[in-house]
Amino acid sequence: MEKTRKHKQTAWIVTGLCVACFAAGVSVPLLMDAHKSDDLAKVENIYGLLKDRWFYGNQVEDLDSRLAEQAIAGMTTLEEDPHTNYFNLEEAKAFSQSLAGSNVGVGISFYRNADDEMTVRDVFLDSTADKAGLRTGDVLVKVGTKETKGLPNEEITQTIQNYKGQKLPVEVRRGDELLTMTLEPGEYDSTVVCETVDGIGIIDLSSFSENSGRKFASAVKKLESQGVRNVIIDLRGNTGGYLSAAKDISEVLLPKDSVIFQEKDKDGNIRKLRTEQEGQADFDHIVILQDGSSASASEVLIGALKDNLDNVTTVGTQTYGKGTEQVSVPFTDGTSLKYTIAEWLTPSGESINRTGFAPDVEVGLSPVRTVTYPGMEEGEVIVADSVNDNAGALQLFLQYLGYEVDRTDTYFDAAGSEALRRFQADHGLEPTGEADKETFDQIADLTLIRIYESEKSDDAQRNRALEILSSGE
Repeated sequence: MEKTRKHKQTAWIVTGLCVACFAAGVSVPLLMDAHKSDDLAKVENIYGLLKDRWFYGNQVEDLDSRLAEQAIAGMTTLEEDPHTNYFNLEEAKAFSQSLAGSNVGVGISFYRNADDEMTVRDVFLDSTADKAGLRTGDVLVKVGTKETKGLPNEEITQTIQNYKGQKLPVEVRRGDELLTMTLEPGEYDSTVVCETVDGIGIIDLSSFSENSGRKFASAVKKLESQGVRNVIIDLRGNTGGYLSAAKDISEVLLPKDSVIFQEKDKDGNIRKLRTEQEGQADFDHIVILQDGSSASASEVLIGALKDNLDNVTTVGTQTYGKGTEQVSVPFTDGTSLKYTIAEWLTPSGESINRTGFAPDVEVGLSPVRTVTYPGMEEGEVIVADSVNDNAGALQLFLQYLGYEVDRTDTYFDAAGSEALRRFQADHGLEPTGEADKETFDQIADLTLIRIYESEKSDDAQRNRALEILSSGE
């Protein structure tokens, strides 16, 4: 997200689901009418009474700030608009970091396989890992002088970052082959992954960060240099980010003067945002993968491509439906206010707020990939013939791991208990047929590893997209 410095305030146009704020550093004075309203006078009166006369006031550290923070939080907790919020300093830093998309390292995400080995999940475009030829599924055996097996993730990450700007030797196992590579850790963008499968390009866009537009253009250039004519743009799980990034990506894909979206303010005035240059991309067919977490800037891009191009197909499930824009105003103490400034409409004038986009081709994912659960607490036990909020997930996990169950809801029946007993016997655990936190977490971890290992081959939405492009549907 690009910052635009002004005399009295700094404002960014933002779309996203993140409940956090931007980094601070700009003073924004509060401008009020010379004559206060009765409501504002009441607020100040209550503030003064609590500050000066409240019995517990001398027990509250920094009472002035506490009262002001809670009053502001109350003003910005509005049921009509969940995207208007007041954020503290910690939330501001977290949000700024999440949208920056910039990290220091070699440019991979990884998971621990069943042997506790560091296994590459994604290789981010143009990172040192990408340039060195690391691939999904490679196992990093050694980083520098340290064996990665059993080493805490934090220590591995720190070791890599300590080599920033220096040559870092790594040992990689690829199948039965042991390779030696030299990487140079540095800053990389973690929002774009680009690959080809059977001549079809796949661009995975996880967020709309300040560098996403540039990296997306780099991905398109890479695919076109390989002669790729069909591409999948994966927006699943992408909750949004900078509108400027959505505009940059639209510039790559659309003809000049195409309407990207329309902006409608509180008075009903409408402004059209258009592309300013001729798009470089020339694909025969584009398939967009979407789901219930594809929101905001993701939906802006979907609307722009669907309304302007006749070669776009969407696959997946209904998108989230966030059709509003927010402005964030940071204050000198690091806190900030994010409030809704407008509604955005598709190029054809459609509002998708609270409704989202239906896919052209509806394809769901396996329930084990989408299940949500609260997680087990210490001392909690799931027993046969009982109801538990984690029982549905537990029985789904057991089923995915190859153990037969009769149901996958919150009732843990005798068949679920027997499946658990078999799992425990197979993995050297006491076969009680009951699940405490340790047992549940072990099953959940093993399930996640299996999902990662078969992440692409078992992905029904991705496979359907590949089928559409391969068959020319």
